[in-house]
Amino acid sequence: MNNTKRFSLPLTRMVHENLSIIMCFAYSRLPLTEMVKGKFAGSWKYLHKVLFEISQERAEKACLELALFLRMVDDEEGLSDYFTKVNSVPECGKLIMKDGSEKPLAFRDVSNKVIHSSQLEWNFTKNTDPVLVCHSRHKEMWARAEVDVIALAAVCGTLMS
Repeated sequence: MNNTKRFSLPLTRMVHENLSIIMCFAYSRLPLTEMVKGKFAGSWKYLHKVLFEISQERAEKACLELALFLRMVDDEEGLSDYFTKVNSVPECGKLIMKDGSEKPLAFRDVSNKVIHSSQLEWNFTKNTDPVLVCHSRHKEMWARAEVDVIALAAVCGTLMS
């Protein structure tokens, strides 16, 4: 039996599944925070755990898996090479260097920054879209990467299962 596929895993479906988890977490955080403030008085330790802690853990796991799967898809299908060839490399945020300067965060670099970060953090500002912040390890030349989840979603949404 001749199998031309390198991986038995349905990589793009896995990209889509993880992106779904990330987007649902990212865009439900502020509405859930407002709901808890408006509907629940006092301390609700276990409700907080259910609504925020568990979903954040799942979103962080999904970020790591997404980064791995995107890297595999890029390696397998040559997406970065294609984007370069057609002069349309998607920017998915910004890279803040240790000296404070900023550079565009290219599609492939998102995977690298997530995988090599010391910590993932979410920036939820009320009137802006959520941002995934990847903090560098001390030996890196960059300080943090700020991933624009909308731009990343746009790239992932173009992948066919």
